Amino acid sequence: MTDQRQTSSPTKITAPTRPPIVKVMMMQKDEGPRLARWLTHYACLFGMENLLIFDNGSEEVTTLALLDEAERYGAHVRRDLDTAFDFQNKGGHFTNVIRSLNQDAEYDFALPVDCDELLCVFTETGLSLGKADILAEFARLKPWGCPFRIELSLFNLPGDGHEGWYAPNRHFHKGFVPAYHDATIDNGHHAPALANTTDVKMTRFVYLHSHNRPYQEMIDLSRAKLMPEMESPDDVFDRQKILAHLSRPHCPGSHLCHMLLRSHDEYETLYRDEVHIYFREGLPLIRSRSGRLHVWNSHAYLARHPDVAGYESGPLAHYLMYGFPEGRSLH
Repeated sequence: MTDQRQTSSPTKITAPTRPPIVKVMMMQKDEGPRLARWLTHYACLFGMENLLIFDNGSEEVTTLALLDEAERYGAHVRRDLDTAFDFQNKGGHFTNVIRSLNQDAEYDFALPVDCDELLCVFTETGLSLGKADILAEFARLKPWGCPFRIELSLFNLPGDGHEGWYAPNRHFHKGFVPAYHDATIDNGHHAPALANTTDVKMTRFVYLHSHNRPYQEMIDLSRAKLMPEMESPDDVFDRQKILAHLSRPHCPGSHLCHMLLRSHDEYETLYRDEVHIYFREGLPLIRSRSGRLHVWNSHAYLARHPDVAGYESGPLAHYLMYGFPEGRSLH
């Protein structure tokens, strides 16, 4: 008698793909509230154990407490790099850490970042700070063995009453690198490089950059950071000495010089002629030069400008990078 039972084919079991592992490295000194925001953001995205914090000699009580708490929950806090020279050479320190990670760590990307920068990502509909969206972009980039470029940063508007508002800085690009390559990180991490390639891969990432502080705080901070570059510490109080320093080839600290040369009014109106974007989470608001407000609508922008459909970073990134300077309408 023939056995009529049918045997099913073996079920193919596919091992789950793990999320990308991103090692985040940052140097700071006495950043207090910015450090608190930085920690909560990046720990949520990548896990506290993947944060590498280089403290540059902090003395402020809240900052020290935050460092202790981060270390207690698994962050790696290094406290021996506490001089002005160490801060000026932070790219070299990051480079050395990456070489060490390549020897004994499992990871996919090394992301050097400043304490006032929050990573987010352009999507098909707008902008996102969400973990799933950010990890999806890292997963998309995993096959590429070259440095990665963050083309755009959104700088917070200076002055009172602008909380949550940003303007694009189209010349302030940043970068990061894949794991297990001979990488070099420059001090501003604007153009990280790999020894074996000159290729660069564009990404959909963007930074929300809380660079701008109250005017006098910005002046004091700029003076403190510029002092090691000047012949005399008192030169940072002398307009002519600052101008002379700025005229030097490849002037170190040029952005600090420009800050010290600005009046209060010039600082407060720095982005007067730019497009402004309000973003915390959800759909961004766009404010044009006229002051008119628009809720961002990707579908309307693409319908009005069909040539943008192939832009890799998405329609909002295109508008901020190219559309607004070209005078394109939002819908």
